[in-house]
Amino acid sequence: MNRRKPETLAETNSFTWGGELPLWHVLCVVLAAFVIGAALYSSALNGRFVFDDEGLPFRRGIQDDSLSVWVGGVRPLLMFSYWLNYSISGQDPYSYHVLNLLIHAINTGLVFMVLFRLLSLAGWERAKRQAAAVVGAAVFLVHPIATESVSYIAGRSESLAALFMLLTYVVFLGRYPEAISWKRSLIVLALFGMGAATKENAVGFAGILLLTDLSWPRAFSTEGFRRNHRLYLLMAPAVGVAGMLVARVLTGAESAGFSFKEFTWYQYAFTQARAIFAYVRLAVIPLGQSLDHDFPISHTITEHGAIFYLALLGALVGVAVVFRQRYSLACFGFLMFLILLAPTSSIIPIADPLVERRLYLPMVGLILVGCEFANRVRRPKSVVLLIAITLVIFALLCFERNQLWATPEQLWAMAALESKSKGRPYAHLADILIADNRCADAIPYLERGERLMPHDFFIEVAWGRVLECMGRREDALKRLQRASKIVDNSTVSQWIGLLYGEMGRTQEAGVALQRAVQLGPRDTAARSALGLWYESTGNAAEAERQYRKALAIDRHNSEAQFGLARIRRLTGRCTPMKEPASAWAGCTPDNIRAQASALGMPPLTVSGSLWFNTST
Repeated sequence: MNRRKPETLAETNSFTWGGELPLWHVLCVVLAAFVIGAALYSSALNGRFVFDDEGLPFRRGIQDDSLSVWVGGVRPLLMFSYWLNYSISGQDPYSYHVLNLLIHAINTGLVFMVLFRLLSLAGWERAKRQAAAVVGAAVFLVHPIATESVSYIAGRSESLAALFMLLTYVVFLGRYPEAISWKRSLIVLALFGMGAATKENAVGFAGILLLTDLSWPRAFSTEGFRRNHRLYLLMAPAVGVAGMLVARVLTGAESAGFSFKEFTWYQYAFTQARAIFAYVRLAVIPLGQSLDHDFPISHTITEHGAIFYLALLGALVGVAVVFRQRYSLACFGFLMFLILLAPTSSIIPIADPLVERRLYLPMVGLILVGCEFANRVRRPKSVVLLIAITLVIFALLCFERNQLWATPEQLWAMAALESKSKGRPYAHLADILIADNRCADAIPYLERGERLMPHDFFIEVAWGRVLECMGRREDALKRLQRASKIVDNSTVSQWIGLLYGEMGRTQEAGVALQRAVQLGPRDTAARSALGLWYESTGNAAEAERQYRKALAIDRHNSEAQFGLARIRRLTGRCTPMKEPASAWAGCTPDNIRAQASALGMPPLTVSGSLWFNTST
């Protein structure tokens, strides 16, 4: 019967990790990371909510609901973190940014621990690996590619999931290569589950644990896998369940999954072969960053040179396998990089093929590759100088990038100027300028966008919204009608209907809004707009019906809530709200309109009621 090796004093010392790294070193790294990070990210700490931030719970009308409502959907731990922020500062973005920064600082400390341990497994002496771990953690901290995961509130999904994945790895590596106990296996499993409850792609981190066991102490040996069989016995069903949950989420997703209609799984795979090298380039030379990259799809294996990138990727994977003994750290780091990217950069289609925040944790793999090459340079003074220069450049670029995050119009202006075949950045820039009542400032950008993309849906929509904002309603209508010919969807029909209403063309407004509901039966904004139209024509019964249908889809829809409240007040003398729609016969349209006006009912306009004051 085999007996476990007795633990040494160093191994049981609660003030060290792995028996050799004092925990106060880690705390010093985290503290230093927070101080340095605060300096680099200071410009963005008061930055506004932008882009996907507007779809988060604290911006969707559920602010005052119970915690169970916040965490009742997907990504419960992520939503819990937003609930904490809302409880502290409501709609003020400052606390959200500070928490993002704190998460990044903690992650920096965890990266330091992971690097220290992996360098130990690679045979580096203590002093050298501690210095390398500090430098690697510094690169992770100051690299400008991290800004999208730190300065962007919605980017917390990446950084918070990374925190749980790194904690999982720290526990896993704590006594490596000693066999993992049932107790530590359960802790690893719990942290792994917390990562998956933060963001679905954390499920892929199981591949990192397996890669580690296959790489050390002997490369591509099953010894580690057999040694840690307890963990894998627990993790196999957990990964299976998590995989099924992710599949269920993807089944209902509009912008990801195998049911995505814009391109196929193999076209996405062709595209991601190129995207992987774009990520490597951004890691090494972080220039040309964008909140919304213009990265075209490879519809065939030859389009945009996809076949070349596929061949190069396959060759590099082969090199990593063949030279795993000689260059163990670089090969492990490269494979780690690919595994961490795999959930978003393989064959599962996602609407946006290149997103900078996806590189947040995979950066650790590339840092390991850098450690290997730095270690093999024969001129250490040159390496130290190069590292120092690189850190200074990264820090300056990080600070500069955060200045853009402080001013969303500049962030979107840069994204628009970088885009030559994607109109969405122009539309988002127009949104920001309209919200700031600087509509005319969008025109030079839209003129440029139209020259580059003469028949782009987003450019036409942006033109329509800007022209309406400037009072040029006929021109705005023509632009929106052009957009509907490119993409005939519920949102554009809704905007056309609201614009007709603003122009006093009531009958045409109703037709357009009814078509919006037909195109998007579950579009709550369209139903609320149609309800507002019925309200404006005095048909309170049908207005109520549309508001109730909108609330049946999303009970937090504020336009429908306010509309229903208006109906209740202005019809209180006609009939109780609980009676059927037929009971509305006693209310005349003139009476309803008069009472609605007295109660301050919003006009049926594009800009005044349902367009610029809501996040559509």
